[in-house]
Amino acid sequence: MDLVSTRALTTCAVISVAVSVAPWARADESNEQKAERLFREAEQRFDKGEVEAACNAWSDSLKLSPKLGTLLNLALCHETVGRVATAWSEFHRGAAWAAQNGQRDRQEFAHAHAFALEPKLPRIILQFSTERQITTIEIDGEPLPEPEWALPHYLDPGDHIIAVSAPGKKRKAIEIHVLPGGVTAQTVVLPALEDDLSIPPQAPLHPKPPPPPPKPSYTKRYVGYGVTSAGVVALGVGTYFGLRAIGKRDDIGSRCVATVCDAEGAELRDDARSAATVSTVAFGVGLVTVAAGVYLVVTGKTVPREAPKPAAWVSPGPGGVVIGGAF
Repeated sequence: MDLVSTRALTTCAVISVAVSVAPWARADESNEQKAERLFREAEQRFDKGEVEAACNAWSDSLKLSPKLGTLLNLALCHETVGRVATAWSEFHRGAAWAAQNGQRDRQEFAHAHAFALEPKLPRIILQFSTERQITTIEIDGEPLPEPEWALPHYLDPGDHIIAVSAPGKKRKAIEIHVLPGGVTAQTVVLPALEDDLSIPPQAPLHPKPPPPPPKPSYTKRYVGYGVTSAGVVALGVGTYFGLRAIGKRDDIGSRCVATVCDAEGAELRDDARSAATVSTVAFGVGLVTVAAGVYLVVTGKTVPREAPKPAAWVSPGPGGVVIGGAF
């Protein structure tokens, strides 16, 4: 399959190649067979003078089964039909491939043909308009990397399409005719792009508004009211037992002389002491609780007007104090 036909390429140096046949057990056996058939078909078409058809057949064969011999035959075919830039590129690839395979004769053959084609290569230089607004360039549908925009581009003689585009602009394509190669490069002026009015203008980007503040939580303030109310209750209890302790002491009277008391006086004295102790503890707890409740109320969120406010009150009553309110 890799043999270069001496009949087809009488004006070219003969390359002696060895036929490379894959084992029949390979998974891509059908592709190998089709590639072999296309290779032989290309030789026959070339002999009949159907050079373009021969180039197409060798190209299809190369896609199915990449072989160095097929690539070199394709390069020779392209050179014959005048596609010098394509042939030049293929010869360079073939020379590198042959060097990697250690095939010096093929490497020298490919280098010699590539060197001979260099003076014949047509080249173009891209020239931008005054405002460089282009972001994409394609030559015959192939994207051109931006680092290569300023370099010479080698193309086959004939017609080519160069397309340019940019975001928000109308894509433009121009057809150029590349003349056979020479010393002078052709300059291609890229067209200026117009605004694409079919694309609605994008609204200016604004930072996202900050999220709404969280809804106020009145839990802390409600707890403060409850704690304050509990403290007031404790103060009321302390007041009640304080008054009771005073009343018990007044009832002792003459029942106790110094530390000696009769039975009723001793009972009144014990009751007074117990009431005084309860009053002291209740006052202490009440003061601390009220202070904590007031702190929670002051540092909590403002309560809406419609929110209920727990309250408590203490007033003296018959035989003690009266505690009331809503909790």
